[in-house]
Amino acid sequence: MPGQDERLWDDLIERTRGRLGAMVEQFLARTMTDPSYADSELTAEDLRRSSVESFTAILDSLRSDGTTSALVAIAEPLGTRRARQAVPLDSLLRAVRLDFTVLWEHLADPASGMDPALLVRKAGRVWTTVDEFAAHVQEHYLAEQLAIEQANADLQRHYLAQLFGTTRPTEAALERIAGALRVSTSGNFHVAAVSRDDGVVVRRRIRSTPRYGHVCFDYDMGHHTLFLWPTAEPALGRLPQGVKDLFADMAVAVAPVARGLVRVRDAASAAREIMIDLPLDSSGVATLSDRWRSVTRHLLAGVGCDLGQIVFPYLEKCTDLERRKILETVATYLDTGSLGDTGRLLECHRNTVLNRLNAFEKYTGLDVQRPYDAAAVIIALEWQGARP
Repeated sequence: MPGQDERLWDDLIERTRGRLGAMVEQFLARTMTDPSYADSELTAEDLRRSSVESFTAILDSLRSDGTTSALVAIAEPLGTRRARQAVPLDSLLRAVRLDFTVLWEHLADPASGMDPALLVRKAGRVWTTVDEFAAHVQEHYLAEQLAIEQANADLQRHYLAQLFGTTRPTEAALERIAGALRVSTSGNFHVAAVSRDDGVVVRRRIRSTPRYGHVCFDYDMGHHTLFLWPTAEPALGRLPQGVKDLFADMAVAVAPVARGLVRVRDAASAAREIMIDLPLDSSGVATLSDRWRSVTRHLLAGVGCDLGQIVFPYLEKCTDLERRKILETVATYLDTGSLGDTGRLLECHRNTVLNRLNAFEKYTGLDVQRPYDAAAVIIALEWQGARP
């Protein structure tokens, strides 16, 4: 009979309430074995208090005249608090659903004398109540987690703005920035630049790759997005494959490793200059080693210094054929660094190569077998597009 079932059920709920202390201890014993709880900021006192509140509210809602209002009321502070305490969501939900297991064991205790058939009829209600409680807790946990992430992102942007701003940070400011980003001021850092459109794609990839999300920082700067992450490398070698995958199918400029947070600004400038220098249809990783000649050419052009002027005007005395052969030989020698290799590539005698290099020196005053002059000529030839 429905009326009798409800009376029997309410009696069982009240008898089970009398076992609240035992249920709480049983819950705590099982929950505290989860290492995620030990690693969080959650205290045993907090866990005990929330356990008492949860079991009490569940029992109240399970009465024949009960509602879930009390459970809904405690779900918000519980989910919010656990997010702030950095308890992983899966651990939190396991703990909430453990309420069902512990509660059911006490409801189904043979000593209760409850009719097993009635327990079976009520099982769905018990599970639904706990599951709805878990859903409310999860909802508020995720909302608070999003708020925390947004606040952290805002804080990071604030300090990154100081790091990359127009004014170089003081030593004290660098310490504050390092503290906010949880990095070392003396650490090494990679800095990469991509276009702002590609930056959106990289951010999406980082969010889907959790192992990078907590160590990679991003900052929009003009037409580029900068990415900064700590590295154990003292100098730029190959990017780890996982990091390289973040920049797949796009152009990315990677600066030399910044040795210390104080040098990150300079690395950012280098990454942006390399990025600006890249042709529009570029893709893949570009480093200073790859682009230094072109970057140098553009920077010199910006201040009106055309190194081509120390070469080409002085070759106007040559015939077109002589000038072409001299420049071809100089460019090939600068690529190989060898008279013999240059002769083999150009299919001419070693002495012919030497004669053409001497002719170049006679006209321009620049000896490409001397490193100082060679560096200037490399830039001059790049400037004029004279490299074969």
